[in-house]
Amino acid sequence: MSNIAILAGIVASDGHIEKNQKVIRIINKDLEFLEKTVIPLIKSLTKKEPKIKKLKSGFRKEKYVIAFSSPWLWHLFQNKYNIPKGKKSAIITSPKLSKNKEKIDFFRGWFAGDGCVTKDRNRHRLFIWSKSEFIIQWFKEILSENNIESKIWFSKLKGEFILGINKMDAIKTFQKKIIIPHPKKQEKLFLLLDS
Repeated sequence: MSNIAILAGIVASDGHIEKNQKVIRIINKDLEFLEKTVIPLIKSLTKKEPKIKKLKSGFRKEKYVIAFSSPWLWHLFQNKYNIPKGKKSAIITSPKLSKNKEKIDFFRGWFAGDGCVTKDRNRHRLFIWSKSEFIIQWFKEILSENNIESKIWFSKLKGEFILGINKMDAIKTFQKKIIIPHPKKQEKLFLLLDS
């Protein structure tokens, strides 16, 4: 397991890299995920334990933010993982990774941040989305290399590309090969397959 690749996936999906200072931010509404996954990842890589701060966002939903400074991760996330500084959602491209394990770990981090495990009209489904068609296509290739069938479509409502894993065999293969580093999503996946 590559803690760097997982954290890079989380930052790529649910965070950003500051333009003018060597600061990395992660924003998420799930406090447990931040406490049990993100903080330990950051601590293992930087030896720092950043604080979690509460944010008020639109529609009175609470979100939490972690901000930490790490010049070497700031550079690595840009140069190896191709995470642009500032707003990135439409322009992010695939990271420069050659090993399957590292690609999977980056995907795991992204799924932890922006993935969804659901049952829709009695059909089990897994989704990830992005405004970047390029990154969604890259994820589809990774899944295909690991024998996990998926489909891509564009949602006009969301203005985003969606990658869906809809077939039960593909979801079972996903569950065997990819552990989601998000406690609630991983538990939901187990419960989904158990129902």
